[in-house]
Amino acid sequence: MGIRREGRELALDYIYQLDLGVEDLASVLPLLERERRGSKRVRDFAKSLVEGVWTHREEIDALLRRHLLHWKLERLTRTDRGLLRLAAYEMVFDPEVPSKVAINEAVEIGKKYGGDESGKFLNGVLDAIHRASL
Repeated sequence: MGIRREGRELALDYIYQLDLGVEDLASVLPLLERERRGSKRVRDFAKSLVEGVWTHREEIDALLRRHLLHWKLERLTRTDRGLLRLAAYEMVFDPEVPSKVAINEAVEIGKKYGGDESGKFLNGVLDAIHRASL
C-alpha cells in the first residue's frame, strides 16, 4: 500500500474519532503524532489531512449538502461522511491532488471500510462535486 493511501486510511480513523465528538482537534493531533501505525511520512500526511478537513469542515459540509440528493449529511454513516469530507477537502483545498484521484481513493477506501453500496454512493456524490467545478 502506498504512503498516500495509508495516510488517507489513518486520517479517516482520526476524522471518525473527531466526528464522534469525544475528542477535539487539539487533543487528536498529538495522538496521531504518537501513532504506531505507518511511517513518519504516513503519519505526517495523515496529520495534514485531518487538520485540513477539520479546519475547513463547515465549508466542506456545506459543499457536500449541496450535492447530497435525498440524503442528509448527518444521517450518513460516519465512515461515508468521513470519506466524503476527506475527498472533498483534497478536491477543493489541495491543488496537487487531481479530483479523479481523490474520488478513486475515497471509493476504494469506502469499498474496504464502508457498507456494500459505499463505493457507488461516494463515487456519485464526489463526481457531482467534480462536474460542478468544471
